[in-house]
Amino acid sequence: MNNKKFNGKESENKGNLTKRDKQTIRFLKWIRQYSGWWYLICTPGEGHMNMDMMKILIGRLAKEQFYEIIFVLMTVHRNADFMDSVFKYMLLEMIPAGWKGEVNSKKQFIQNLSHLLT
Repeated sequence: MNNKKFNGKESENKGNLTKRDKQTIRFLKWIRQYSGWWYLICTPGEGHMNMDMMKILIGRLAKEQFYEIIFVLMTVHRNADFMDSVFKYMLLEMIPAGWKGEVNSKKQFIQNLSHLLT
């Protein structure tokens, strides 16, 4: 464990932040602002999670371009009854598309996923 005291030098490094660092900071600020949604994303079996909430969360995450977290959301709630048909349909759609060499854009993928939750 590092026991160094902060001496203000961190502000000197602020200009050296990578794109990934900035994205992480933006994401952490989003979590702080939307802590209730973050709780829903990370809590399997949460009573307030349903198909409509899943659709809302996917839309918000896509709007913020937090695509990795959409994967986390879907993985955390993979055992929810409403997700079973979504996963099966996605698989049946993705295999033929991949076989034919078709690739959907992120936007199209999110729209298709959102449509499955209606």
